Amino acid sequence: MISLTDLKYFLNITGNTQDEFLLNIIDMSTARINNLCRRDINYGSRYDILDGAGENILWLANYPVHEIQWIHCRKSTGSFDIDLFGGQTVAGNTYIDRPTGKLILLNNNYLPEGASNVQIKYFAGYTSDAPVQECELPSDLKSVCLMMSSELFLKSYQSKITYQDESGGRLGLESAGSTFHYKFRDEDYTALLQKYKSLRM
Repeated sequence: MISLTDLKYFLNITGNTQDEFLLNIIDMSTARINNLCRRDINYGSRYDILDGAGENILWLANYPVHEIQWIHCRKSTGSFDIDLFGGQTVAGNTYIDRPTGKLILLNNNYLPEGASNVQIKYFAGYTSDAPVQECELPSDLKSVCLMMSSELFLKSYQSKITYQDESGGRLGLESAGSTFHYKFRDEDYTALLQKYKSLRM
């Protein structure tokens, strides 16, 4: 979601001795954001498995959506080896509302009835330099990831950190004579991410 360069710039770190640790922190922050948002918002390939019920309108679990790679079906047993469109293009047989993940099957195509009998491969989520505008990483989401990663980094130095009451600032330094201590208060990430939270269960 954010790059190592982004985080190092935010923390004013110029060396590379902690790069691996910082990358792990970014992964932890991204996982936490995904958990709070109830979906995977970091760009990548996704596989949804659905119960077909003869419908032609469905909602993908993750969004925004870049593109649908394929929709495969299977019989009651076996692998997903039946192309729903019989070799025709996915783009010519579907409409996707990228921001919401709403997928409409066109040309009288419907999902066959069955339990866990449909698999959809697609690309979704936010990233910098996205292939489509809808997947471009919003600045507020990037800011949350930077704050969360920075907080994890600062908390890893417990002996150097002092916890400040609710009236204090977020991230920064406070001095006591010639000694400096990190200070921060926990952000309300649930509130900050509320508009990205999926209501689909």
